[in-house]
Amino acid sequence: MAYSRIFLWLGYALVSCAVLMLLSALCGLVFREFAQASLFFTLACIVGIVGLIIAFIGQNAPTHENTRDALVFLVFFWLLVPLIACLPYLSLPEVPTFAVAYFEAASATTTTGASVLNPDTTPKSFLLWRSLLQWSGGVMVATFAVVILAALNLTGIGEHRSALFTLRKGEIFSRLLGIGRLIALLYTLIAFICFSFLIISGTPAFEALCLALSAISTGGLAPRSGLLADYVSGFGGLVLAVTCLFGAANVSVLWDVLRRRNAMALREVFLNIEHRGIFAIIIILIVAGFLSTGAAHLYTVVVEAAFMASSTGFDYHVIGIDMVPAALLIALVLIGGSALSTAGGLKIIRMLLLFRHLRTDLDRMSHPSRVMPVKFQGRTIDDKAFLSIWMYFFGYTLVFALGIAALGASGLEFTQAVSAAASALSNTGPLLAATNPETSYGDMNVLSLSVLTVIMLVGRIEVLAVFAVVAPSFWRN
Repeated sequence: MAYSRIFLWLGYALVSCAVLMLLSALCGLVFREFAQASLFFTLACIVGIVGLIIAFIGQNAPTHENTRDALVFLVFFWLLVPLIACLPYLSLPEVPTFAVAYFEAASATTTTGASVLNPDTTPKSFLLWRSLLQWSGGVMVATFAVVILAALNLTGIGEHRSALFTLRKGEIFSRLLGIGRLIALLYTLIAFICFSFLIISGTPAFEALCLALSAISTGGLAPRSGLLADYVSGFGGLVLAVTCLFGAANVSVLWDVLRRRNAMALREVFLNIEHRGIFAIIIILIVAGFLSTGAAHLYTVVVEAAFMASSTGFDYHVIGIDMVPAALLIALVLIGGSALSTAGGLKIIRMLLLFRHLRTDLDRMSHPSRVMPVKFQGRTIDDKAFLSIWMYFFGYTLVFALGIAALGASGLEFTQAVSAAASALSNTGPLLAATNPETSYGDMNVLSLSVLTVIMLVGRIEVLAVFAVVAPSFWRN
């Protein structure tokens, strides 16, 4: 195993964290939060130096690696980055233990959007810090999906393959930087457009910046407590909804639109099968919300349907999508968004493939003598290729069930445990408030928060990847 190669890229990850800390320190200076600015600057120097040392140690690493190296890096990245990102949180009085700090950092980095903090009493430098963590986490989620998960071929059918990435054997890590730059550029551009429209609509500048970074990463953390309607206009709510949908969309299709700049590329955004799946989920939520709230709250239902379908979960107004039956809301959110996006969940493409396979099997039962291959988007797919998707579905369900049991053992009631486990596994933290408004993350004990941290990390890393790494056979030569 190319450990030096893995250390090299983990060093680069630490340097990136240091850069984000410097930006937060600058924010502290702007808002005259000098103690927080000093903290972020000191940590940035320490983390940056450690990252450079680690990168220097791995600079003579072999230039080629295998998929097992990429899998180890993927898991260690999601464990290490929250470990570094949680250091500033330890200075806050609302964060009594390391476990709570790690929960906050993991929630932001995995774009889950769960928090025990009150934004109204949290320093603005920390609000920007977690917004930057969400944005950078979203960039890395999409980059890893395009590069590492495509190389690992965890799905068997290749749902992570795209025109952005062509795999060359042994060159997985070398593609990370190039693809990451493209995705960072794309998400920065979309966030800037969202920020500009929010400013035009009357949203305060700092709140607009935090919301734009959170929306494109489908993070769900807001810079103020309460409702978005208190400081975001109706037009601003639509801007945020569209931005969240861009975050949940296939990043390869979005990049193709930016690169080609023609009507055919734009048409693909609406014809993409995963995007049509997202629109279908939104329509279901709108119909259910309309039946639950009536026409008077239709605007709020439409906007919050987009928020929830993208796994962002912003709460725009008092009466909205949270009036939809909790079981339906949880089921739709667990489906998630595009495989090549920042959204969480099982991913729409997996569900579509599973339903197609199920339909073909039912047809075979009706006509056992006929040869019926599984066809999907003009491709004939061998039955063996579906094994990994059924395994993923089983693993996802198993983690969900174990998470509910663990949360119940930690002190939560059953309905609370179901909502909390679904929120963490789908990386949709605000889902808890939408389905159990009397429960908040701040009311949970350290054990419950620790369980949620594990669940949200497993949901973000990908279930089969975690199972592969913890298997003893993986570490045997």
